[in-house]
Amino acid sequence: MHRKTLVLVDANSSHPEDGVGLYHAARVLGIDIVVLDNAGHWLEGPDYAQWREAFIPTRLTNPPEEDVADRIVESVKAYGKSVDGIVTFADSFWPYIAQAAPRVGLQTASQEALRIATNKYFTSVYAGHQAYRASSLDEALDIVKSTDIPYPLIVKPCDGWSSEGVSRVDNLDALTTAVNSIDTSRHGTEFVIEKYCDGPEVDVNFVLLDGEVLFFEVCDDLPKSADINGPSVGSLHNFHELNSVYPSALPSQEIELLRNSFLDTLLKLGLKDGVMHLEGRVEYSSVEYKKQNDIIDLSPRDAKFTTQQPTPWLIEINPRPLGMTGSQIIESTYGIDYWGLALLIAVGDKARVRSLSQPFKYGPQYTCIMVFIPADYPVSYQGIFNSEDICTDLMARRPDLAKQISRCACLVKRGQKVAHPSSGRHTFLAYFNVFSRAGRKEALDLARQVREEVRDSIRRKMMYQQGYGKALEPEHPKTLDSKAYPQSI
Repeated sequence: MHRKTLVLVDANSSHPEDGVGLYHAARVLGIDIVVLDNAGHWLEGPDYAQWREAFIPTRLTNPPEEDVADRIVESVKAYGKSVDGIVTFADSFWPYIAQAAPRVGLQTASQEALRIATNKYFTSVYAGHQAYRASSLDEALDIVKSTDIPYPLIVKPCDGWSSEGVSRVDNLDALTTAVNSIDTSRHGTEFVIEKYCDGPEVDVNFVLLDGEVLFFEVCDDLPKSADINGPSVGSLHNFHELNSVYPSALPSQEIELLRNSFLDTLLKLGLKDGVMHLEGRVEYSSVEYKKQNDIIDLSPRDAKFTTQQPTPWLIEINPRPLGMTGSQIIESTYGIDYWGLALLIAVGDKARVRSLSQPFKYGPQYTCIMVFIPADYPVSYQGIFNSEDICTDLMARRPDLAKQISRCACLVKRGQKVAHPSSGRHTFLAYFNVFSRAGRKEALDLARQVREEVRDSIRRKMMYQQGYGKALEPEHPKTLDSKAYPQSI
């Protein structure tokens, strides 16, 4: 088999312990990776040379600097050998890669298409939303006061990821808080102001080849703490993911609406090849989230509130697979490896793309829920994680739940400083992929139990010294550990 060579802009990993999945997939598929990233990255040294064909030190910043396209061209030329494709999984680099690619004999989607797809403001305008762009609080206040845009609003960075800096705004005071919560060092100064859509939120994923849909699926993102119908989760009041349910329980006609509308948007942009991860909602949906027996799930809306037809509402386009941990749930539920497919599409291996885009014969093998455990602790604490592995602890205490968990991981280590939600950064402490072959109802109950067990374990360790029934005062200096969490997570 002829091996392909792929240039990867941004190594997509900050640490070898959690960053070799992409490189393992490439090696198995016979793809040699040429990495472009900053000097000193762990992939540059000899200890991990087996994971890449070459490492070309290239100055990369996020947000990108304007001359990054020139640097990409210089680095590809410095490699000095033929390459079959170029790709990134860091969205903000795509317009620059599209600019650089023709200069080294490679093809991508157009620079304009990728500029629209990777900028939240341009995406909203392209989708037909009443959207405004600002770069300061004064500009935002002027927009809200001088236009007819209705509350509630959404404020989000133009160059954002992981729902960081995304806020629901109900009044002018909340607008001030929202703008100040954006970490401009990570996301730049520009942000979008648009209407908040309160319909059910979804992730919509496509595998596209020459404009043809080879695979498509939708998952339900259950309400976040900042949603109008969202749950109370400690001190969180943001759009940090809590539960993602595969497959979606939306009515089939609404799923078809999402498919047709979002596919039409992608094809009109010229995004015809790749694994595409879109996020959206269904405005005026015939269903809504309601809480029954401590479980939030979709239920039919009252007929008096369903006078308008369901309408797809596009939130964002990501010309890449959903995150590595998120994609794992697709592998186990549908039998599809998004990251492997993304690599094959990037090097033009169409035959294997078609072969590996075939899901399980009878569809998803079970209902699976990704349960996210977000960081949350009193702002007076330093945020130093000083606990053992959250997942190992749960699996040992609850073997009955362990057998319903297909995959899990504790994403922080003892001694690691964890950002507080108020900093504008979103940090997951852990995740659990919880499944049920009996159906969605049982899966949701299992997910509830997992979250409660983690919360209760943290609460017990926070409130009581081992062997005593006496509440302890927080230690100093305060740390984010088993003694430092609030009672909800």
